[in-house]
Amino acid sequence: MSETVYFTSDHHFGMGEDQPRRIQRFVRWLDGLDDAQALYLLGDVFDFWADYPTYMPKAHMEVLYALSRVRDRGVELVFVGGNHDVWCADFFKQTLGVPSLESGSVVQLQGQRLRLHHGDGLLAGDTSYRIFRALVRSRLAVGTARVVHPELLHAFANWLSRNSRKRYRGSEEEILAAIRRFAERKPQEDCDHLIVGHIHLPVRLDFQGWSFTCLGDWVKHFTAARLRDGELELLKVDEDGAMRPA
Repeated sequence: MSETVYFTSDHHFGMGEDQPRRIQRFVRWLDGLDDAQALYLLGDVFDFWADYPTYMPKAHMEVLYALSRVRDRGVELVFVGGNHDVWCADFFKQTLGVPSLESGSVVQLQGQRLRLHHGDGLLAGDTSYRIFRALVRSRLAVGTARVVHPELLHAFANWLSRNSRKRYRGSEEEILAAIRRFAERKPQEDCDHLIVGHIHLPVRLDFQGWSFTCLGDWVKHFTAARLRDGELELLKVDEDGAMRPA
């Protein structure tokens, strides 16, 4: 059997009235990954996660159980923190035995060098977000959050997330143009593929000697990527968990 590795991001579980349907699609997909040797989670699996010593949101249990079943089948799980859930890295490591990678790390799989990046702050024109990102990841912010009651913190995080989604993120053409500008400004000479989340647009662009792959999301597009026999492709996941080319 060929070695097969999957990549997925931006599920934002905990957000929206359609969450049960989205979770079911994700769980069916996970349970059907019979050929997987590894699964890389590139951030924003959860719309918010605060790593309290004992508290854990019950809304995430079904997803965590499904990931546990994948792990128990012998599939390697690896987590790259996103801007919404970077704080759950310790939980994944301590509770599920899932290691985490720093966003931007390069791994070698099937003879390919892959840079795995959540994608937040990667493209130009996101200065205000980068400042906000630095603030919320500071020791002071994390320490303050842990002394706030979980229900209050989650209510605030949900409000912040809803307002963040109202921001104009650019048209598909504007996003593709930003990716091309990034490629011209920062060609990836030390990797064959740059795989990112965050952008919520499933797309692959090939440049001289490397490719830029955006994983899309599990809010609107329901997409993931698969590396098999050294070939990377984007996939659409149907309601029943079946996959087809995106």
